[in-house]
Amino acid sequence: MSMHDDLPLSGPSRRTVVKGAAWSVPIVAAAVATPLAAASVVDAGAFALRGSCGVLGLLGPGFTLQAGPTTPLPVGTTITIVGSGIADIGFFDVSGGTANVAVLSNTSRQVTLTSPLPAGATIAFRTTLSITVAFQLNAVATLPPGYSGSGAKTGANVSSTLILCSAG
Repeated sequence: MSMHDDLPLSGPSRRTVVKGAAWSVPIVAAAVATPLAAASVVDAGAFALRGSCGVLGLLGPGFTLQAGPTTPLPVGTTITIVGSGIADIGFFDVSGGTANVAVLSNTSRQVTLTSPLPAGATIAFRTTLSITVAFQLNAVATLPPGYSGSGAKTGANVSSTLILCSAG
């Protein structure tokens, strides 16, 4: 009999403890990573940004933004408008919703929704420019992080040549 034969066998051996520890680390790491992978993106659907020539003497040219048919557009949605062919693209008025208009430069503005735009609703951003002036306006809509827009029309333009106005 050796000296160690008379010791009682209680508890797991050191080898069993080490094996158990090695297996528990990946399980904990997987449990922590799962919520990050499960985070989802909200689909705002087929919202549409469109150029508008307005109505001479009544409504200035600009853009309309219509929310998709089933999901509101979120606060923080931005529309960046850049003009060319003119020194100043004028003052933009907002109707049909609430938004902040920031002047980035004489030829660029950034419109940011300050409240959600309900599903199917339309908000308009119109400039004080007249369509009897030659200019080009381009706009791009961007959703905030965590949102996507399946089938959305995110770009639009308005072009005036003194006589003709076209929008898309």
